[in-house]
Amino acid sequence: MTTTAPRADGSPTSGESQRHQHIRQEHGPATGLITGINHLVLFTRDMDEGVRFYRDLLGLRVMRTVRFNTSADGLRTAANHSSGGAVESTSEPSAVAVDVTVRQVFFEMGNGELFSLYEAPHVAEKPAAPVSSVLWPSIVSDVCSQPVEPQKLDHLSFDVPRHADLVWFREHLLAHGVVVSEISERRGVNNTHRFISSFYFFDPSGNPLEIASFDASDGAWKSYDFSDWFMDEDPVPALVDESPDGVQPLAPHWVHPTAE
Repeated sequence: MTTTAPRADGSPTSGESQRHQHIRQEHGPATGLITGINHLVLFTRDMDEGVRFYRDLLGLRVMRTVRFNTSADGLRTAANHSSGGAVESTSEPSAVAVDVTVRQVFFEMGNGELFSLYEAPHVAEKPAAPVSSVLWPSIVSDVCSQPVEPQKLDHLSFDVPRHADLVWFREHLLAHGVVVSEISERRGVNNTHRFISSFYFFDPSGNPLEIASFDASDGAWKSYDFSDWFMDEDPVPALVDESPDGVQPLAPHWVHPTAE
């Protein structure tokens, strides 16, 4: 990418300062094949408690229930796997295999995407706190432990269509005794930046959750410069498009859905 020389004071030119915004957003033959999340899985200490929280408070629809043993035989019989070698018994089981019986409940989040709970023996009393734990309510130390190392999943954020829905959900949870944070707005200086608005809370098992909204119906998104989202000034090499003129930023699919 062509850039001009630094200024006399050593500060970068405008071309250099914007290099981190020339991001290659799509690449490779799989582009566009993944259309969403099929399902996510969290652990719960008490499935009855979990169902009442996710179905009755968060409004997710129960779609599937199952109980199974995590061994190959258990998966073949109880979970109705028919995937051949994927669940075959072996003479040398994996060194990290576990043999427990779990309950699982699937909930529909919307758009065909599912969220799932596992209830299993010996679920951690206090799961690891999220990395940005200061965003969560002050009860974080009561329900979470300090992370020793990064976890497979830091936290789960549910989407609502409008900012008004976000406000409604926060008041709804407060009215039912759930401790929630204030709403965080990512608007930048003078409200020039646009990203999600969200608030933070925990489920009964201490899993850190968030509800967020892009407020996608807001027409201001249609003229927004999405290169503003590329804020890391030292992106990894795989992200940087080295073509001389850079690339035009691509808007999220929900901004121009009919054009996709």
